[in-house]
Amino acid sequence: MMDLSAYRDIFIEELNDQLERMDQSLLALELSPSVELVQTLFRAAHTIKGSASTMDFRELSDLTHEVEYALEWVREKKPEMTSELIDTLFRSLDAMKVLRDQYIRGEAYADFRTVVREIKDLIQTPAVVGKLAAPQLQPAEANVAQVAVESGKHLLSIHILLEHKCMMKAARYHILRQRIEDICGTVVTTSLMEIQPGAQNEDDHYSQFIIITATSKDSQQLETELSTDSDIHTLEIHPYMLESNEVAAASAQPELMNEPEQTKPSLPTVATSGPEEKAKAAQPTVRVSVERLDHLMNLVGELLIDQTSLADLSASGARKESSSLIQSISGVSDHMGSVIKELQDGVMKTRMLPIDQLFSRFPRLVRDLSQKLGKDLELVIQGGETELDRMIIEELSDPLIHLIRNSADHGIESAEVRGESGKPSKGRITLTSFHEENHVVIRYSDDGKGIDGDKIKASALSKGIISEEQAARLSTQEAVHLIFEPGFSTASSVSEVSGRGVGMDIVRSQIGRLNGIIDIDTEVGVGTTFTIRLPLTLAIIKGLLVKVSGRVLIVPMYNVSEIVRISPEDIQMIQGQQAILNHGRIVPFHRLCDKLNYPRTERKSKTIPLVIVRSVDKIAAYAVDEIIGNQEVVIKTLGTYLGAMNHLSGATILGNGKVALILDASYLVSH
Repeated sequence: MMDLSAYRDIFIEELNDQLERMDQSLLALELSPSVELVQTLFRAAHTIKGSASTMDFRELSDLTHEVEYALEWVREKKPEMTSELIDTLFRSLDAMKVLRDQYIRGEAYADFRTVVREIKDLIQTPAVVGKLAAPQLQPAEANVAQVAVESGKHLLSIHILLEHKCMMKAARYHILRQRIEDICGTVVTTSLMEIQPGAQNEDDHYSQFIIITATSKDSQQLETELSTDSDIHTLEIHPYMLESNEVAAASAQPELMNEPEQTKPSLPTVATSGPEEKAKAAQPTVRVSVERLDHLMNLVGELLIDQTSLADLSASGARKESSSLIQSISGVSDHMGSVIKELQDGVMKTRMLPIDQLFSRFPRLVRDLSQKLGKDLELVIQGGETELDRMIIEELSDPLIHLIRNSADHGIESAEVRGESGKPSKGRITLTSFHEENHVVIRYSDDGKGIDGDKIKASALSKGIISEEQAARLSTQEAVHLIFEPGFSTASSVSEVSGRGVGMDIVRSQIGRLNGIIDIDTEVGVGTTFTIRLPLTLAIIKGLLVKVSGRVLIVPMYNVSEIVRISPEDIQMIQGQQAILNHGRIVPFHRLCDKLNYPRTERKSKTIPLVIVRSVDKIAAYAVDEIIGNQEVVIKTLGTYLGAMNHLSGATILGNGKVALILDASYLVSH
């Protein structure tokens, strides 16, 4: 058998694209039915079926064949786009996604016979066509079918209706049955037309029939070979799945009775792979426009020219005056610096993706939440073209999902309550993104009931999250940020959507890991806005270089709120903890050397340089020995050899060749 593992990543990437296309098209079809959208869905399903069949991924190929058949029925019959039809298609799409995930992880494939039956019921293709009964396998036949499946074959149901003018239908039936057996290898059973007793033409007994066969060929190949017969009026080929009673009847394979809900994966490259292969998911890829690649090639060409210039200067250095040589080298160096900077920007852009690739997943989520909660919700997306590092986009999914679920469940009122408040019955969630300096800003808002800071404070107090003394010091705005505390929830009961007190904590921790900041702006009765600020990329950052106990450390600039100098008298003791007043706000004070267990050094100046660091919604001031300056640095991961180093996010190599550690500001502030 041909080794298909080389095409695995390409197949997964194409599969993801087509599934995403189907998701978006189904959402659009529900809002505004059109022939073009049905055609787009049909093409996507046909592409998935073909590529899955090529990759020997029969489970997906067979399921997609049923979806394609349903879409063909929609295209031809043009039925009303009822919620039942759309929901069934969405469930089918979800089943395809589950199979994709199981394929990537190398797991056993789930049984989706229920979904297949829903599709068949929906498009009105019952098990009995006229008086043609669906075949019921006898124990011996079920055993033959099960053995064939175990050997790597799959079962197909071939439904043939002969032309009315066909002479000698019985003879044509036997000819076709033998032909199918020659092509497929095994005919498991057949079902013939039932005719009324005393009928004059017994040949009608063979006018239509169903043949169940076990084969290694796919349905398209078989359909191509059989469709040339002029006596066949209609030919329908579908995957056949053994019912649970038929599996039980196959007594020669008793071990299968223990797992009726799973079938073994038939893909050799997945099912027979070792632990290393199973652990390795699809390699992450990113599409880059040819224009950007051409630009990078041109820059590399300019660097090669500069390299040649330096080589010439080196060769002629002995013959040139030092002042002239230095001037020439300086010119080449300046040009190289400019090209390298442009090359760096170009390479960073190849990692960038439009954030719409993330936002486009959420209309389906909002639709499902709207149905589950019985609320009329709409999602408005703006700024989808904003580009962000691929890695950040992937990590942003969970926080935004939690925000959407909380808004839908707790934030947006029911239609009745909104009507009483003079609001439109449809609740609105808005997602906006845009660039601001070296950051990307994502603004998430809803027009719900807002967050009542006093209620939040009371709930946190009753749950023991804060003390009465802490509650007394908190302003209403500060109390709102308590929703990010672990275990906090104002929900009176736990629902499928939210209310467990873990969602908003995840939002804060995820944003913190991305070196981001989140702010809340809320007004009771009007709505809530979450503003998330994130760096463009995590690969190259602008860092603040500081010296602590003779060591050079780096603090990411997007976590630096302010740099100030204070006198020792400005440090106060508040509730047993050192703190300073900064713009009227109490900020915890720490010596960075103590935090990192470095020895203290003697202070030479009268003032103390402070770096005020902010992460998500927390802030702290750190005393350092010296502020060196800021520069762009390339982050290198530390790997697992050093063990858990939570206070560090990586390291970099400075211009003098020395290694400088990069601090994880979110960890320092929260611990």
